Amino acid sequence: MYEYHGWATIQEASYFIEEEEHIDEIIEEIKEYIHELNWRQGDLQIRAVNGEFHLLVSGFSNHNYEEPYLLNLYRFIASKAPGSYGLLYIRDGTDVNGKNNIFRVIVLARGNISEQSDPFLSPCVPVIEDEVR
Repeated sequence: MYEYHGWATIQEASYFIEEEEHIDEIIEEIKEYIHELNWRQGDLQIRAVNGEFHLLVSGFSNHNYEEPYLLNLYRFIASKAPGSYGLLYIRDGTDVNGKNNIFRVIVLARGNISEQSDPFLSPCVPVIEDEVR
């Protein structure tokens, strides 16, 4: 099973701007990027709450088909809105490189994405699940 859950606050810059000059154009570009993905797996949306934009993504699938699209989406946001920040938690139960029992954390900050270790839910067995009996 492939599982992913993420969020990102979308901001034009990493410092306070009273009125972000280009945020509407940036949001439209991100929405167009998402539209072109023709996303069918899970949930993927951009919303505005109290005048601030954020992205939400979540889902489960049988294979990790979505991963390159998710990572490229976070890279796209980083390039278009370098003040954005957020997390993407990924768990790939079919990984053959020893990462099938952990959540990988993709961190979006200051125009970059990086992968970090998860200190909260990993290793999945025994932190959140029991051994298969």
